Amino acid sequence: MARAKGKRTSTLALVGWAVLMLALGLGAGLMLGQQGCGKREAPEKRETPRPEPKKPEPRKPEKKQPEPMAKPNAEAAKPQRQPPEHSLPRFALVIDDLGYAQPELVTRLCSLPVPFSVAVLPYQEHTRESAEIAHRLGKEVMLHLPMEPIGYPGPGHDPGPNAILFNLPEPEIRRRVRMALDEIPHRVGVNNHMGSRITPDRTRMGWVLQEIKVRKYFFVDSRTEKDSVAYDVAEQLGVPAVQRRVFLDDDKAFPEMEKQWERALKLAEKEGFVLIIGHIYPETVEALEKLVPRTKGQVRFLTAGQLVK
Repeated sequence: MARAKGKRTSTLALVGWAVLMLALGLGAGLMLGQQGCGKREAPEKRETPRPEPKKPEPRKPEKKQPEPMAKPNAEAAKPQRQPPEHSLPRFALVIDDLGYAQPELVTRLCSLPVPFSVAVLPYQEHTRESAEIAHRLGKEVMLHLPMEPIGYPGPGHDPGPNAILFNLPEPEIRRRVRMALDEIPHRVGVNNHMGSRITPDRTRMGWVLQEIKVRKYFFVDSRTEKDSVAYDVAEQLGVPAVQRRVFLDDDKAFPEMEKQWERALKLAEKEGFVLIIGHIYPETVEALEKLVPRTKGQVRFLTAGQLVK
């Protein structure tokens, strides 16, 4: 009986151990299974499609603003503006005596890049060619009408062929004016060449200006004589007219011409306009090539015809 009882006890112990081991095995399997499931879920999360991230738009490079330079004072920092051209004083330049000068000098003169007028003598070797050159290069063409000076016919006082002479009868004076006008192509105005004996005479200037009025031209009184009445008679007859205020080149030395130019600029600034007359001398052309560029922005260059309108 005792041996049977001990045998039964051993059997029960073995069964208990078996149950315990089974329980432990099940628990271990359950834990391993959970870990396996956790590992399998991870790839599913990674496979979920993600929206493509937006690429940032490229930034435009910022322009670096130049650093302001140091100024000595506030006034210097302000930009200097040129006054509008229409507010500038008007400056009319007339160059006399074209007709005998060589075409090369005329071309050089008329290449100056500002408006001005040229007065061409009739009956000279280069009369027509000079007028054509000036017109082609955009300059205003006038007749430089020869008139008798005081001292005619003495040396240095010859006005040239078919001049307006004091002792000529009215019909001949009128004919000579018309003939001289027809000599100059592209003419739109007239000024006197010499004429100190004619321009103070109201009667003879009336005959001359009546012929100019018929053609609807303007007149510039060169004022070769201080007692000239040409401008007054032109106004009475309704002929557009203007008077010379400055002679540029009575002295052909550059410093003297520079002084006359500055004088004309001051008159223009004071009175609003000026008309200055020079001559087709090589020295004058050379001077103008220096004086004209430095004057831009100070005055408004125009022709004599524009000045009288």
